Amino acid sequence: MREDFQFIRKQLFDVHANPFSRLTRERYEAYLDSLETRLNQPLSVADFQTKARLALVPLGDEHAAITILNANARNKAPNRADSVAANISYQRIGGIGYINARSFATRGSQDLTVYERCVDSIFAMIHRDKVTRLVIDVSRNDGGASAVGNMIIKHIFSKPYKHYSMNWKRSEAYLSRLNSWGFKDESYQNAQPGQILHFPSITVVPDRVASPFKGKVIVIVGTETFSSAMMFATLVQDNNMALLAGESPVNGHPSHFGEMYSTLLPNTRLELRFGVKEWIRPAGREKENKLVPDIPRKIPSNEDLTKFVRQLPW
Repeated sequence: MREDFQFIRKQLFDVHANPFSRLTRERYEAYLDSLETRLNQPLSVADFQTKARLALVPLGDEHAAITILNANARNKAPNRADSVAANISYQRIGGIGYINARSFATRGSQDLTVYERCVDSIFAMIHRDKVTRLVIDVSRNDGGASAVGNMIIKHIFSKPYKHYSMNWKRSEAYLSRLNSWGFKDESYQNAQPGQILHFPSITVVPDRVASPFKGKVIVIVGTETFSSAMMFATLVQDNNMALLAGESPVNGHPSHFGEMYSTLLPNTRLELRFGVKEWIRPAGREKENKLVPDIPRKIPSNEDLTKFVRQLPW
């Protein structure tokens, strides 16, 4: 257990994008020392997992986790990436168009083509319906590929907009992972271990689409909005593309860690996961790191959805 805990410490300090965003290195070291001294009696793997998870708390990384690998349980769990076409749907509610973007999950880059077709066809229907008000609901969207959110944006916003800036931690462990995937990045490869590569915010010029939506848009966010769905909603708010309505997400934050790295602890074989990139919202670190809706509203059950959409302050 102590060997595995020391392995966790080294991985966090060497590979994580910014392990000292909340605590200095000295304070984090002292915190981990105090946890390690409590590993003084035999524990089951599950009990060790509970204690080891505490090592991740100071990271402030909502994606970080230590999990027990269980192939059978994982295979039984529903996977929204297996139903890409159903992840984004459209209906008309009176004179209002409603897009339910329940997930941006993918099984790989090949699914992005499917999403592109879905999004294009939805906006073609919106154009035919001649609606002038549009709701995009990501209130229960736990993320996936951020490219899907960008596909939606180009249909509702034609002006150049400011994207996220990003810090990327150089490590031998992640370089080895990139090499195993056949991915080459010279700037990353040539950087020194421990070096932070900074990528400033860029101005995105949306691709032209056949029938851009020119009416009023409201994006619904909720307590479950997470990861790339959070990025989508943050881009919308920070660039004044549309108003956000609903509830603040509980676990997700506009600035956060992403691009997941995982490895197995050598003895317990628990999986350790965390982000190697730090994404900073377009509005910068000066703005509160919480997504606050412009129109606070309690998210209703599905049965009350029609009434909720109609009563938004258009």
